[in-house]
Amino acid sequence: MCKAQTQTPGIIVTMGDPLGIGPELCLKILNDKKWVGNSGAAITICGSLRLLDELASSKDIKIKPECVKTPVSEKGRIAVLDMDVIDPGPVKEPAVPTPEGGKASVKFIERAVREVMSGRADAIATGPISKEALKLAGCKHPGHTEMLGELCGAHRRPVMMMLSDPLRVAFVTTHLAVKNIPGSLTTGKIFHAARTFAEALEKYFGKNSQDIALCALNPHAGDGGRFGDEERMILKPAIDKLHQSGIGIQGPLPADTLFYKAAQGMYSGVVAIYHDQGMIPVKMLGLGKAVNVTLGLPLIRTSPAHGTAYDIAGQYKADPESMKNAIRTALNMVAAGP
Repeated sequence: MCKAQTQTPGIIVTMGDPLGIGPELCLKILNDKKWVGNSGAAITICGSLRLLDELASSKDIKIKPECVKTPVSEKGRIAVLDMDVIDPGPVKEPAVPTPEGGKASVKFIERAVREVMSGRADAIATGPISKEALKLAGCKHPGHTEMLGELCGAHRRPVMMMLSDPLRVAFVTTHLAVKNIPGSLTTGKIFHAARTFAEALEKYFGKNSQDIALCALNPHAGDGGRFGDEERMILKPAIDKLHQSGIGIQGPLPADTLFYKAAQGMYSGVVAIYHDQGMIPVKMLGLGKAVNVTLGLPLIRTSPAHGTAYDIAGQYKADPESMKNAIRTALNMVAAGP
């Protein structure tokens, strides 16, 4: 499905929501020829050439991106796969989620998936999108993770993983209201997330799958049932099942101390039960450098860990470091093998 590993790895970078900071992240990467050359990759930006040209002109940046019809494959080359998307209109300050921005975001993602699944590229690094804009556009998926699972025809549920060295965190649930989390938990979901995570740690990141930990749902891991019995009824059976399958996971452990220990190197990875439980420590360690990885897909997908930042869109203030880290992570994963 992917290109032969003897060839230059091809990474497709999607623009994300065209009304957010995605276009300027792409422009800053286009304008950093030295970084692109040192990356060892062939990078194709999937987005709007018109928006890139308009942004460059407004900031007096002298650059004329190369436009291509298929992803590039030469080492150190970067070009734009221009898509004739719905005109998102002029960027207001601050920008806001719109149906047009949501529709464009989906089109960029769909095209990137087609290119990788057809073997014309190796991985995707996606620009930030707005979940509100997706909803306004009529998209049934709340975010990238769920959308990519359907587009790729994944045989198992995708698992979100966040990287912010030294933390590596996988999530049992993602975009779900807090009140719905306890009722959605099952032993099977926890087992699936932890197993997928353990496999990825060994395959792509060279980490020991025998040294991961599972967060508790409740304060003090339920404190013997005083604060909830999910640990005893759902989480512990999942741990027992994981042990039987050869995965040495520990827990359930109180999250308030677990992440501190993980940041000190005590665990190779942490399985968080819900979104904010894992996101807060990851982003505390490095919002500007953290990377989101989708596990369980038949392709490699990474993204920066921040959002669309509508409040600074068009001002050319966005830091591209997290996007560069997403591209680096995708490259490392491609190098680790299919």
